[in-house]
Amino acid sequence: MKFSSLYIAFFMLLSFGLYGQSNILNASVPEQIGVKNIDQLQSDLDSYLEYEFIDDRDILWSKIVYEKIDLNERLNFPLLFPIDDDLYENTRKSLWRVLKENILNGNITKIYSDVNDNFRYPLTPEAVKDIVATQVDYGDGELIPKEIGSDDITGYRIKGMWYFDKRRGELMYRLLGIMPIGEDLKNLDGDEEKKTNLFWIWYPSIREILHKELVFNDTSNANQISFDQLLLSRRFSSYIYKEDNIYGDRSISQYKNKGLESILESERIKKEILDFEQDLWNR
Repeated sequence: MKFSSLYIAFFMLLSFGLYGQSNILNASVPEQIGVKNIDQLQSDLDSYLEYEFIDDRDILWSKIVYEKIDLNERLNFPLLFPIDDDLYENTRKSLWRVLKENILNGNITKIYSDVNDNFRYPLTPEAVKDIVATQVDYGDGELIPKEIGSDDITGYRIKGMWYFDKRRGELMYRLLGIMPIGEDLKNLDGDEEKKTNLFWIWYPSIREILHKELVFNDTSNANQISFDQLLLSRRFSSYIYKEDNIYGDRSISQYKNKGLESILESERIKKEILDFEQDLWNR
């Protein structure tokens, strides 16, 4: 545990020293570090690539899958860190901080209840803000303001569709929804934190927001990508916990034991999807 804490602290300090150092080679004084020139500001105006229109008649095959992204896995650290939302101000943000800020200021509105993963039950802005930030009674009768921070988020659930576009002749993936998994402010039991599914967000509606926020690249600071690019290019580790099926979208845990059996079933579904394209050309 002590080693883990030291590792996280080292990771954050290293990130703070290297991230957001635009114009560092051209700065004549330290105050110019991070101040972008005209060309850099112009490049930031580049818009994201919108999803192209896909005619239903061009879809030869498709499958909707539900996956979980565990933020404890090293490959997913760019989505988790930094967990101290106050330390970095606007120089670097976690995915949750980006989502929370834009939810609270009204930029993200296509938010739906977690009781259904088909985006059938929209939440009002007031209901969403009450989930993200509220007043909590820790047992002494005193209401204390509390917001869900980046360190309260343990993972994300995502919903997406794999489909074969017969016009382009290739297997494609489209992300449809994302759900943070975090602290349940309404059901705190003393100091015990309870994790729950917060809400679904319709992903196409937040792509422009995520395109403007860059992700830390621990391989090279010169090659930064946005959160939107990271998620669409699937630069994360995840496992499938459910797929559309004849049984009413039953989850893997309903017919497989937890642990190895569930993992093997998840990998079987992944292989089935990726093998479809190869099998198609071999027929």
